[in-house]
Amino acid sequence: MRIHYLLWAFILCLRYMSIGTASAPDPAGQQAAGIVAGVESGVGGKVVINEKTKRLEVRDEQGSLIDEMDLGTSDKVVDVAGQEYRLSFGKDEMGRRSVLVRPGPAMQKPIILEVFGKKAVLSVEASLLVIVDKKNRYLYEPSICGNVYMIFKTNGVAEAVKL
Repeated sequence: MRIHYLLWAFILCLRYMSIGTASAPDPAGQQAAGIVAGVESGVGGKVVINEKTKRLEVRDEQGSLIDEMDLGTSDKVVDVAGQEYRLSFGKDEMGRRSVLVRPGPAMQKPIILEVFGKKAVLSVEASLLVIVDKKNRYLYEPSICGNVYMIFKTNGVAEAVKL
């Protein structure tokens, strides 16, 4: 009978104990922190819209044109500085231009790029949707899976914000 009570006491103790496990580090968060701290620098590529041609352009750090795409392009693979992106460029149901960026299938680590003037770090399973409204304001929306960090600089101080 005594063993029976000890067994129940043991089960109740286990119920109220929390077993902590170490979570895996977030590589995208570590890279974003490195950029903010000044340990890492550089951007893999820059995504911009050329207002004259109305095309989406991908440029390298020096500003050289790597690739460009027309409105309606879907899932185009672009390689910039050893980072592979998949880009889609189109319009949403409200007629606003939109760009979908995600790491290419070959990427095993987070990607760093500048999208319309804002530096972003995307984990390998994340995607970032950027919508350009009628007043040329940019709305950044992360996917529900993965992690997206935006790097902002205010008065010379950098900050990483997880979307």
